[in-house]
Amino acid sequence: MTENIKEILVPVDGSVNSIRAARFAMEMASAMGVGVRLFYVFPAASVEIIGMAGMSRADIDQAAQAAAQRAFDETREALGSDMIEQVEQETSIGDPAEEIIRYTEDDQTVMVILGRRGLSRMKSLMLGSVSDKVIRHARSPVTVIT
Repeated sequence: MTENIKEILVPVDGSVNSIRAARFAMEMASAMGVGVRLFYVFPAASVEIIGMAGMSRADIDQAAQAAAQRAFDETREALGSDMIEQVEQETSIGDPAEEIIRYTEDDQTVMVILGRRGLSRMKSLMLGSVSDKVIRHARSPVTVIT
């Protein structure tokens, strides 16, 4: 199965768990000889909740890029310099779980490695809502780091 994996997708949000997942992904990618893509999803709900609904698409995109850059910078800083130049970055806007799942539908040679819970204020005893949904619906292998 691992011979079909060409990339590891790591959803990041700046949380401790997403950084832990990124560290694990870097080790796995090194062992497998594949690339890593950090993936930040600006939650569409944030657009409505924080009053961005009246903003232009360009302004929303700019806010999403700024939030993504913070998450990428925090992750890269935590990872240090080992192999960090080989890491790609991608940003999307929408429901985080649905965007991760969509990514696996578009390219099933991607392995997803994500943290158990992110920055969401919702508390979950077992898994976060994003990781739970991704496990159930992704078309690619998924590893959840606790």
